[in-house]
Amino acid sequence: MSVYSYFTLLKKRQNLPLFSCPEYIGNLSRQTALTFCQSVWCVFYKTYYHNRGVTVSGDTSQTVLVCDPVDPLLLEGLRAKGLDVRYRPDISRQELLAVVGEYAILVVRSRTKVSREVIEAGSKLRLVARAGIGTDNIDLAAASARGIEIVTAAGSSTQSVAELNVGLAIIMARNLLNLSNGVRDGEWKKLIGSELFNKTAGIIGYGRIGHYTARILHSMGLRILAYDVVKDTRRIAEVDGTYVSLDMLLKDSDIIFLLASFSQDSNAMLGSHHLNQMKESAFIVNTSRAEFINGPELLNALETHRISGYAADVTWNEPPSEDWEKRIISMKNVIITPHIGAQTIEAQRRVAEFTLRNLLEKMEAMGL
Repeated sequence: MSVYSYFTLLKKRQNLPLFSCPEYIGNLSRQTALTFCQSVWCVFYKTYYHNRGVTVSGDTSQTVLVCDPVDPLLLEGLRAKGLDVRYRPDISRQELLAVVGEYAILVVRSRTKVSREVIEAGSKLRLVARAGIGTDNIDLAAASARGIEIVTAAGSSTQSVAELNVGLAIIMARNLLNLSNGVRDGEWKKLIGSELFNKTAGIIGYGRIGHYTARILHSMGLRILAYDVVKDTRRIAEVDGTYVSLDMLLKDSDIIFLLASFSQDSNAMLGSHHLNQMKESAFIVNTSRAEFINGPELLNALETHRISGYAADVTWNEPPSEDWEKRIISMKNVIITPHIGAQTIEAQRRVAEFTLRNLLEKMEAMGL
């Protein structure tokens, strides 16, 4: 379609001012008028279609749709490489399904679910970048079937999540949340707590975050036990730790950290059988995925005081929706934060840096 035809069409559909078509531009020559119209079209394209994530025509091999809030560094880095980046951090599922077919690259965090339906609608999709460390919000089987590549920012939030793990453990051990809430409500009551020193920390999932958490805990005088299907003898030796069976870890630990990697094939790792093996004085810190624990059975263990508490940065539904889930959250021996493990200035910067680097390297390898 010619530029002239574009503006004739746009004038009718978008109620553009009369000067948007050459026939209304005074005594200018046709060539000058067309040049002027091309300039107006470029401005209109960027301000109208660009902001709405729609591509009218042209090459889409390097079009990028960013669906969730990200650090500006990521956006600036992609644009500096000449990529056509559309930033729509609040895009709805229906809006995504309507426009994803125009893009070659999708960038998401945890809010956006890259389901089979989204992948099938992405007729030009070649690459999905997860600005984070997990891929459970991406249908990997559907992506693989379409030959769509996946990149992540693995390792970018390790320090932030490890610090959160230890912080939650200290808050639980010293009853800090209940004490703070009591003072705020005008109550000056001193609750007894316990030290972490000389206690045993059981870490389920001894990867990057598990190891970094263990390093902090070891420096505080805790004994380290670990359970993982993959055993890194060098890392465990750095903290004088020991790999043990899951049953032994549950029985011997004072604090259990659930830090395993979650995938769509993962199942609940802990149910009533496992919770019944724990010390009554022990509590769980979970910053991995809530799905690793059977929620109703956890509720029963907490209500019957079979375990002393539960602290987590994750819920089964975000935000919580099930009745049993809300009952867990309402308990005084439970701490829930809204999935903020990577919500630090430093982690968000690293997430952007790692995602940008890995995305550009994958594009180069793919010839995009």
